[in-house]
Amino acid sequence: MFLIVALCVIVPVLELAVFLQVAHWIGVWEALFLLLAISLAGFWLVKVQGVSVFRQGRAELDRRRVPGRSIVDGALIVAAGGLLIIPGFVTAILGLLLLIPPTRVAVREFLIRRWTKRYTVRRVSMSTAGPAPTVIKVDSVVVDRSEPEQLGGQRAIEPGRDPLG
Repeated sequence: MFLIVALCVIVPVLELAVFLQVAHWIGVWEALFLLLAISLAGFWLVKVQGVSVFRQGRAELDRRRVPGRSIVDGALIVAAGGLLIIPGFVTAILGLLLLIPPTRVAVREFLIRRWTKRYTVRRVSMSTAGPAPTVIKVDSVVVDRSEPEQLGGQRAIEPGRDPLG
């Protein structure tokens, strides 16, 4: 909670200080135009990188593999887009850094190492050599298909017709 409050106070102050310094160096209108240009370029990169990561994830799914790295890359691209929406040079630079694939790979690997240290990953395997499976007995009622009155006046399955085919 403290971290969130600190970020809500520190980031705007830092963004304002950096904007004022850049505006002092190149002028106010030029700084605003530069900020707008960086954001627009970033949005274009978010689209390009997002489509690329989506295709990689789709290819992994087609190969019957879990697209774990693609999911993390997609989340980092969404975070980069969020940082680019926030007006300011510091957040724009952080967002653009997340859009560069080598930087994103480094951040992704750091996050995966951190998550795997925090959470235990266990592999479960099933074997047929073991005790017999548990049998659960259930009471049931058999409804004859020749008496549609028991089915509310309608036939659920037409006689002689395969329900799956």
